[in-house]
This record gives sequence, C-alpha cells and structure tokens, in this order.
Amino acid sequence: MSGQQSLFVGSFEENNWQDEWVGMPEYNNVWEPEPEITATFKFRTQEDFEQFKDFIQEHLYGGEKPFDGNQRKTVKSTWFPLREKPRGYRYQ
Repeated sequence: MSGQQSLFVGSFEENNWQDEWVGMPEYNNVWEPEPEITATFKFRTQEDFEQFKDFIQEHLYGGEKPFDGNQRKTVKSTWFPLREKPRGYRYQ
C-alpha cells in the first residue's frame, strides 16, 4: 500500500448523518425574494456618509449597526427594517 493510500485507511466508515448532527444548529435554506424598492444614496465625502450612517443608526435602527463588515469600501447596502442576524449560536 502506498503512503497516500495509508492516510485514508479506516477513515471512510459509514456514518449516519443524523447521529452526527446531534446538537448542531438548525439550517434554514429559505429563498428570500428581492427587495421591492431599492434606493441609492450618493455622498460627496466620507464625512457626509458617516453623518448619514450615524443618523440612521440612531433613528431607524435603534442603535444597531446598519452596515456589517461584509460591505465593500465604496458600496454599502442594508435592509429596513434591519434584518435579524443569527445570534446566540454557541459551538462546543
């Protein structure tokens, strides 16, 4: 048996996926429709954008961050009302 084949000996046993999934979070693969209305805002400066972001964060999103870390530097998007983010998952 070659060195490569010996790496995998005994590692491909048949497992029941239901036994392995115990304690894992639910997976919800639901298709979400496109937004009905899309609005575009343009800002002359970074300061203008920061002022707008702070305003909507305080007045529309109840202090929650409207933009997450998955945004591009020059293109931002968010949902209104702010979509619930999965929280509280703890993996052990």
